[in-house]
This record gives sequence, C-alpha cells and structure tokens, in this order.
Amino acid sequence: MILEESFQEYKSAQTFSPDQVKKILVEIGFNEDNVASWSEPVEVPLGVSSTLFIARMAIILSLSTEEILGGKVRKTIPEKIFAYTYNYRKNKRKLNVISQIRNKFGDTKRFLYRGINSHNINEILAEGFMDVRGRASLRKDFGVGLYTTPNIDYAISYAGRNGTLIIFDWSNPDRNLIIKHLNNLEEWKSTVKGWVCIDDDNKPRPPQHEADILEGFISSNYDHIHACHDPIPSEDVQVVGKTDSAINAFAERLFAVVYLE
Repeated sequence: MILEESFQEYKSAQTFSPDQVKKILVEIGFNEDNVASWSEPVEVPLGVSSTLFIARMAIILSLSTEEILGGKVRKTIPEKIFAYTYNYRKNKRKLNVISQIRNKFGDTKRFLYRGINSHNINEILAEGFMDVRGRASLRKDFGVGLYTTPNIDYAISYAGRNGTLIIFDWSNPDRNLIIKHLNNLEEWKSTVKGWVCIDDDNKPRPPQHEADILEGFISSNYDHIHACHDPIPSEDVQVVGKTDSAINAFAERLFAVVYLE
C-alpha cells in the first residue's frame, strides 16, 4: 500500500448513532442521566478504538464522569483499565513504576510500553491512538505508526517526569497480524534511513514491508542519519503498529495508564 492510500484509508470513518454513543458511555462508567441528552452521531476513524474515541469526545465536551470511581485519574480513564499516579524520581529503579501491577500479576503478562510527555488526557488519547498515522509520525525510524517498546526504562525516560506511561498487554497478540522482524542489518538500515530521510527526494525511498507490525532496533544516532550517516542500532527494540488492524489490536489491549509526577 502506498503512503497516500494509507492516509486516505485512515480518513474513512464509522458512524455511531446517538443511541449507540449513549450505550457505550454508560458501559464505561458515565452517569446515565448525564448522557441521556446526547443527540449527535460520532464518526470514529477506522483503526481507532471506538470506545476510547467516544470517551475522548465526551471528556472534551465536559460530560460529567462522577460515576467513574477512583479519584481524579479514574475520572478520565475507562474503569476496566488500571489508572494511577506514581511519584517518579529519575534516580529510582524504573520498574518500580509498575510495582503494584507486578504485585498483582507477577511476571505472567508480556507488556509493551509507550511513553508520552504529557498529563493531558485529551493529548494522551490523541497521541496514544488517534494521530499516530498522521504526518507527525513520518520522521521516525519506521515511519508512520504507533510506537511501543518492551523496555520500560526507555519508555519512561522518553516520557519523563510529568509524562504518562501507556501500557499494553501483549500476552495474547492477534495471531492474524503479520509481524515483520527486521533482523537483517542491511534491511533495517535501509528502512530506517529511508524513513528518516523521507523528505529528501535525493535519498532512496524506504522498502515497503507487507506487514501489520514492524519489530526491530531503535536507532542510536537519529540526528546524524539526516547527514548521510548510516543508522546505528541501539540495544533497545521497538514494536510499531503500521496498519488499521495493528492499531486496533493495540487499542483493544490497552491495560494501564500511569501518570508520572
């Protein structure tokens, strides 16, 4: 699929009637009396979690979330998802951020992490799921996509203090998804350099991988790649959703949202 087709596909949407919207809002914890007056349909872009998108619309429109339990953080996140704040200190062990999750589940879960440098719930939902296939994602190692990593240290360092850690439960991935492992160094280099230099017409285009998810190393010299240096892999791995099916799979596996303070 060429890039233009990918953008066009992302722009298409599924329309939910007012009754469908109200049903979803009540199911995730909004007060039934408050949503009773909802009268507008909602268009949800394909590849986006309908529940998260509709919840985001309700929050933007200041719909009351008083019935969603758990305090300030819980009022902006669906109840089935773990949501809490953590007093983060840079010199502390980063794995401590998810200590309460590990205490409950041990090592039975395989998590993927996404760091976002914001506490704003609208930005979190937008950056987490809505805009990942737009122009803002082009200048990254693997181009347009939803970027995650199994390395919690990397994700938290990226988010920083006053950022947010989004956690996906990847213990049971969708077996229908096609995953491309960029294990070949030359293939990885051509992919990274092609995408990082996508705006330079004199540079080779990135190879087109027929895959829903790309998995490979994160580059360690991103800023130098623009100056014709070859990409150098770091020890950290990234797992990137590239298609509607992949992004939907991530949305369905949203497990926790942790505010770092």
